[in-house]
Amino acid sequence: MAETTSTPPATEGHGRRPLLHIEDARFAYHDRPTLNGVSLDVFTREIVVLLGPNGAGKSTLVRAISGRLALDGGSVRIAGRDPADDRRARRLTGLVPQQIAVYEKLTAKENLMAFARLMGVADKDAPAVADQVLQLVRLQDRGDDRAGTLSGGMRRLLNIGAALMHKPRLLVLDEPTVGVDLKTRGRLIALLRTLRDNGLALLLTTHDMDEAEALADRVAIIVDGKIQALGRPDELVERTFGKRKLITIVFDPEFASSEETLANGTLRSAGLHRVAPGNRWTGLIAGDDAEIADRMEALLAANPMAREVRVRKPGLDSLLARFTDRETA
Repeated sequence: MAETTSTPPATEGHGRRPLLHIEDARFAYHDRPTLNGVSLDVFTREIVVLLGPNGAGKSTLVRAISGRLALDGGSVRIAGRDPADDRRARRLTGLVPQQIAVYEKLTAKENLMAFARLMGVADKDAPAVADQVLQLVRLQDRGDDRAGTLSGGMRRLLNIGAALMHKPRLLVLDEPTVGVDLKTRGRLIALLRTLRDNGLALLLTTHDMDEAEALADRVAIIVDGKIQALGRPDELVERTFGKRKLITIVFDPEFASSEETLANGTLRSAGLHRVAPGNRWTGLIAGDDAEIADRMEALLAANPMAREVRVRKPGLDSLLARFTDRETA
């Protein structure tokens, strides 16, 4: 499938160099390619969200960026340095893994101090930096509490704080909102926006499309080890789907499994297809609001067993589905 690109964001203009530059990155596990020519730039003051199905190459790319994996071909550069063999490049990066990594028997501040020591922060500077980070992640009133007593969301914020103790310029986050409640999710999104506005470059992976749409200055879709689409979310969706709407019709499960529904010509002729296994038919329909309303009225008249109808604009979930040959492809 051809690669789709968009006009670079304003932060890329005026000859600025990317903080993270990935060019034709290639890597294979046991002769099975997991990175198949990935090229991607991330600039300061922007958030790039990496989307893709399991096995697409996201984790391998994160390992290469963090210097834990040497590529078979191509290059990764952070401020012009190779993280695989240059410690200075690795010190420019803060890594927040999907699995929360904190010492539960230490207090929140002691955790930050421990991570500061691991990253070479001077002992005389660490306490003040820890206080600043606790304030930034809004845990200043929990600094003396053991990490094990904090909620999952608070520990996630603490984990991000630990990655900030050595003042990196690039922050890489793997599924940062997994397992957090709605309130903490909002705090985390606000934090990441603040970090971007304060001059960091951020690259994060997620399966949460709402999170991606809330955060992404640009989104990169990776499938089969290659970037398939790259650009601003709204521009990519508009270019791919135009004015079409995503239609979903949900049937009673018993009726949906019947031969009558499976052979339903009205649904297929309208451009819908059955999502198997399941009781949903979905597809993209072109036309203005009045035209779509008329077509939906006719479909419902021909299919009286429909129990739910949804009409919405395509989003990042539809875009990802387009490149993974799922329901809106």
